[in-house]
Amino acid sequence: MTHPVDARPRAETDVRVVRWSSIASLWCVVVVGGTAQVLVGTDGRLPDRAPFLVVLSVVAVVAALGTIPLLLRPAETASARHPLVLVLVLTSVAVWIVSLVPPAAGPAWSFTLAIAGGTLGCLLRGWPRVVVLAATIVVVVGGADADAPAGELVLVGTLALFVLMPLSVVWIHRVVLRLEAARRTASDLAVAEERLRFATDLHDIQGHHLQVIALKSELAERLLDADPARARGELDAIRSVAQAALEDTRALVHDYRTVTVAVEVRNAAAVLRSAGIDCAEHIDTAGMPDAVGAVFAVAIREAATNTIRHSRATAAGIELRRVGDEYRLTVWNDAPRASARPDGGIAGLRQRVVRHGGTVEAERRDDRFILVVRIPVPETEVIRA
Repeated sequence: MTHPVDARPRAETDVRVVRWSSIASLWCVVVVGGTAQVLVGTDGRLPDRAPFLVVLSVVAVVAALGTIPLLLRPAETASARHPLVLVLVLTSVAVWIVSLVPPAAGPAWSFTLAIAGGTLGCLLRGWPRVVVLAATIVVVVGGADADAPAGELVLVGTLALFVLMPLSVVWIHRVVLRLEAARRTASDLAVAEERLRFATDLHDIQGHHLQVIALKSELAERLLDADPARARGELDAIRSVAQAALEDTRALVHDYRTVTVAVEVRNAAAVLRSAGIDCAEHIDTAGMPDAVGAVFAVAIREAATNTIRHSRATAAGIELRRVGDEYRLTVWNDAPRASARPDGGIAGLRQRVVRHGGTVEAERRDDRFILVVRIPVPETEVIRA
């Protein structure tokens, strides 16, 4: 049996790499921004307030470095009320306000404010996020003079990028987390689908063999007194069917079992005849792919089982042949029970057939129950023909 490859350890490693590379990138942004703020802000402009602004800037940078890992938590666990976030916002706003006291220092001391606004924007949702980001950009851009030299305008543009950079990094990280969650879901679905496939195949194999065993046991019991020799033959047949069931189950577990349509038709006809039903058979499977043949084999086995369970038939027929660009299986019996309803086996068969682009029709017509299964001929076979 084919097992889905479990790539979780590697995927979890990739997620950790993305997480720590994102943290490292944002740490670099914070360090570069804080260093630029101190170097540009102390470039001979505010000698009196410079020490106070430098101390506040360092505190803001340290708080920002501690806040970065919080941004990369799942969105529902991240909180804008964390103490480090509050320290970052308060110290950054304090630096910006103090720098506005005449003589003003321009946008040089706005790097930590830009980082704080971007960080806070990552932790908020909806309109509050939009308001915070927009307000931060307006503040850091509005601090520049319209007649300022080109260098200061470049500085303002850099500050705007610092506002948006944390948001973009965090967004990419969360996209990776969602993709990983989707991959895990797909992996779990693959495992569930494999289990369902195995359960369906086991149901088909064991249900068919058990039906034959029950039928032959009933017949042997009736013949035990009237015809002991024939009853003994039926008991031998029961042992053979039980052995075949065991071998098919072992083969299914090891995925070695290959269903042949011709063999399945002969088996189904023999079972129906054992039940006293005259069965006519006609098959033409020349060139039929093995995958399509396996589906038809399941359909024949299901149809034979339903004929025994849900009819009082005296005659039945199995026909499988190619008609144009499709393979068509027709199975009928002449005496369906009025109260009989197609069971879950038909639904399971329909799921198998749909995977190959085919259809399943089950209907009563002129006191007959007719099952018709159609599967298109694969394109490679059509071209070859």
